[in-house]
Amino acid sequence: MILLYIVLTGLCIASFIGSLAFRVPRGISILHPPSFCPACGNRIKPYDLVPVISYLLLKGRCRECGSRIPLRFLLLEIGVPLIYAAIYYRVGLSITFYTRCYLMTLLVYLALIDIDTGEIGIWDIIPVYLGGIAILIFSSLGMLPFGILHYLSGSFAASALLAAGFSITYLLKRRIPLGKGDLFLVPGVSLYFGLIEAIRVMMFSSVTGTLFGLVWIMKGRVEKHSGIPLLPFLAAGVMIEIFLFSC
Repeated sequence: MILLYIVLTGLCIASFIGSLAFRVPRGISILHPPSFCPACGNRIKPYDLVPVISYLLLKGRCRECGSRIPLRFLLLEIGVPLIYAAIYYRVGLSITFYTRCYLMTLLVYLALIDIDTGEIGIWDIIPVYLGGIAILIFSSLGMLPFGILHYLSGSFAASALLAAGFSITYLLKRRIPLGKGDLFLVPGVSLYFGLIEAIRVMMFSSVTGTLFGLVWIMKGRVEKHSGIPLLPFLAAGVMIEIFLFSC
């Protein structure tokens, strides 16, 4: 029963962050107008807003104009509940469960914005740091299995590695390797992990990003020096760490 509740909650949150990731970068209020088709502007009927089911029944197209609904919305509505369920399977219903679901929700949301616009602002990453501060508070109250130094060491290690990589790349190529949002987000994400875990997250993120970039370059999808959204790979690195290593 708990798992069913978690999945249903994940479906609702996935639908919400999908809408949020579309509206916020475009300066559209999250309250008005009601859900609409970006192609024709018509309001989407409530019965066409049921996560996953509506997409499948509509065959991925707007009921009014027939425009294609991006596949990422379906993948989002399937993926978020599965992520929540997997985290629950790993750690049970605990403070760790809530903090990790919170982190993954933010990373998925930011990854959508990064894919769509290629820009992550400072204000976008503040919620990640607020969650990190909550981690430190929970740890000081004995509500998490590790002490404050465990989580701070992860953030410091990630910051040091990032600074080293940033400096080396800048010295060799004389260009900034990461966007501001990407640069400042990593230490905040690392507050959710310890030293070894944070290093693994950075390693997994780098490897998945490099492999994906090489494949896209070989397929001619992007130029060698073109910018590639980095947040999806940071989210992938966190998922790998959570699902395969951290408990």
